[in-house]
Parts: sequence; C-alpha cells; structure tokens
Amino acid sequence: MKINNNYRKLTIVIVGILIIVTISIVIYIKALKPKPITEIKRNIVYISGYYKEYPNDDDPRFYIEFKDDGTYILMYDDSRRSQDSYWEDGSLGVPVIECYFGKYKRKNGNYLINPTRGCIAESKDAASVDKNLINFYKEENYENDPTIVGMILYKTKKGQYILGNPTADKKSFKKNRNYYLMYNKSDIKKLPSSPEEFRKQFKMDKKAEKERLAEQERLAKQSQ
Repeated sequence: MKINNNYRKLTIVIVGILIIVTISIVIYIKALKPKPITEIKRNIVYISGYYKEYPNDDDPRFYIEFKDDGTYILMYDDSRRSQDSYWEDGSLGVPVIECYFGKYKRKNGNYLINPTRGCIAESKDAASVDKNLINFYKEENYENDPTIVGMILYKTKKGQYILGNPTADKKSFKKNRNYYLMYNKSDIKKLPSSPEEFRKQFKMDKKAEKERLAEQERLAKQSQ
C-alpha cells in the first residue's frame, strides 16, 4: 500500500509538472507570435504582412515608421527571394528595395501618407543581394508632383491597420488593389532616415551596371 501511495503521489507530481510546462510554452509562444497592430506608436518600425499573413523569410514586405515631427519612412523590400522566383512565368524580375520619405496626417483614425522623396535600388540577381551589391540606383523628388497620391493606413472595425491605396475620398482603401495587414515584431528595428543613408547601405557593382546600361541601350534601339 505504501508503495502504491508513493507511486500515486509521484504520478500526480509528474502530471502537475507537465501541465505547468505546457501552459508556460503556450504563453511563451503567444507572447512571441506576431500580431496585427491596433495602435501606432512613434519611432517604432512595423512590418506588413504578405497581404494578410505575416511574411515568410523570403516574402516581399513593407516597413513603416512614424516620427514625432509628422514625417514617416516607408520601405518596400522585395530582395529576399531565390533567383528562380524572380524568373517565374517568364518574368525577368530583379531584387529591389524602395524607400520613401514624406509627411503624414491622421484623420478619422486613419493615417494618410504622402511621399516627398523616394529612392530605389536594384540588384543584378539574388547572389548580389548577399554582398549588398546593386547595379541601379535612382532618387526622385515628389514635392511638386500632383500625380502622387500616397497611401493610407486604414483602421478596420477590429481596430487593426491595413496599408493600401486610398479611395477617392481618402476614407478607406481600394479593395481591388493590393493591400497589407500591418504587424508588430518587425525584423528591422531602424529604417534609413534619408535617401543618403539608404544609399550608403549598398555598393555599386560597376560591371553589372555597365551590362545593364548596354542592355538598356540595345532595347532602346530595337524599339526605334
């Protein structure tokens, strides 16, 4: 009887430990799992989902950060895919990162963002990305460009934020265009503060740039 009682007590202790460990793991996973944001804080980088899902490591994504002075930084990163992925369906896509700097306004709980400057960096292929090599770089000034509409961070009825193209009245986002649910848990903690800082991340691949320009000239001649 004494042995059975000791065995019963030991079983209860083991089961209790397993329950505590399981509950701890569940709480830990929930705490670490990315969640759609319901609040926007200044000087915090947020990441977009790949449409509505949190992005996989190689998915394209947006990052956005709002500053105290009414400015924002928006970065689009499509530089993480494999080379085969850029050539799907006969497309000759290349790795690209775009960065936009501008001003924002908060209206009806939404954030309207309008760029004043932008820059784009392209790499020849996926292998060049790992070396921070680019073969194309360009900056744009949008301050006096009336055709630039900007984007909207729309607050849904659930209190979550969606990044998309604004409707004509700028009260919502266009559901027939791409839109992206915003998440916490960004893998980037700081965005470039200017086009100059953005450019400093990369090295120009002179050989690849020369090849790109030659191909560009060849295609221009063909179209004449």
